[in-house]
Amino acid sequence: MNRRLKIRRAAFLVLALATAVLVFAAPGLCADTLRQGLQLCGGPLLVSLFPFLIVSALLMQSGAGEWLGVLFRPAARLIGVRAKSAGGVLLIGALGGFAPAASAAAQAVQTGQLSAKQASALLPACICSGPSFVILTVGEQMLGSRALGVRLFAAQLLAGYLSAALLYRLQGGGASGSTPPLKAPGLLQPLDAIIAQAAVTYLKLCGFVLYFRLLAAGCGHFLPGGFAALPAMLLEVCSGCDYASRTGFWASSLCCAALSLQGASVLLQVRTICPPEISFRPLLAARLLHLPLSLALFYLGLPQQAVETFTTLPERVILMRRVPLDCALLAFALCCLTAWELCKACAEQKTPGDP
Repeated sequence: MNRRLKIRRAAFLVLALATAVLVFAAPGLCADTLRQGLQLCGGPLLVSLFPFLIVSALLMQSGAGEWLGVLFRPAARLIGVRAKSAGGVLLIGALGGFAPAASAAAQAVQTGQLSAKQASALLPACICSGPSFVILTVGEQMLGSRALGVRLFAAQLLAGYLSAALLYRLQGGGASGSTPPLKAPGLLQPLDAIIAQAAVTYLKLCGFVLYFRLLAAGCGHFLPGGFAALPAMLLEVCSGCDYASRTGFWASSLCCAALSLQGASVLLQVRTICPPEISFRPLLAARLLHLPLSLALFYLGLPQQAVETFTTLPERVILMRRVPLDCALLAFALCCLTAWELCKACAEQKTPGDP
């Protein structure tokens, strides 16, 4: 513990010095970056995050997540979580992204619908960027193709489910499926408390976005153009995708990698939203599986003779002919695996203590 504390203090000192030097060395860049971050928080992020923070809390408090997420229950069973509300958490993650998903998981733990272990097992599958950001911002605005954004979103979403399912099986299974809830369902929160909590959470998220965008801009200012994308991808997903989209031929692949990594900003935001009893180890371990899986799925999802598109082109060039054979075989294998898990689940007799 002493050594860990020393490492943390040294990291804090390095961050403090780097931030102070950056502000004095490039004040104009810092001002422009923070201004752009405020525009992002007051524009796309405000629309895609703040309403869904309220939606996730209302769904979990009302219990509607149990029946709205029925289509996602097979995916939850693959991950090893059989609780009824698990499908609702996955649904919110697919529609709203990482922050609403983390909020839904936290609400489910607080109301007794999920145990902390079950929420930890679900996080690797639902911590991803929302469809509005991936499809409209990354795909259409940065890469010049909405179809490419759809493939990026599908690749990261499916890679999340696969990495969570693989991690559950690598751990031997049983860690999350039969654990009873840690808490009994509590009283419902009033509407004013839900809105106030969502507002405070959103302000915290904006603080992370502003600070890590500032650090990413500093890396881009002091490093050569070709090397600026990597630290930005590790720090903040929006800046990482922005730098990656300007790299040329590998633009879409680097954007896929940035969306898979999510960056320190997103991981710390999720840690802020989730209560301490929800372990972060499955999420961090699943990131190692998510990156190669998302890249492989992204390439399998590309149509034959697809042409890379990036912002320097006047118009998008994407030729859609037919689904490649390897992609069709992968989809068929996943469908068979899902059907097998469903048949196995239906054949099993659940005990009264199961969640």
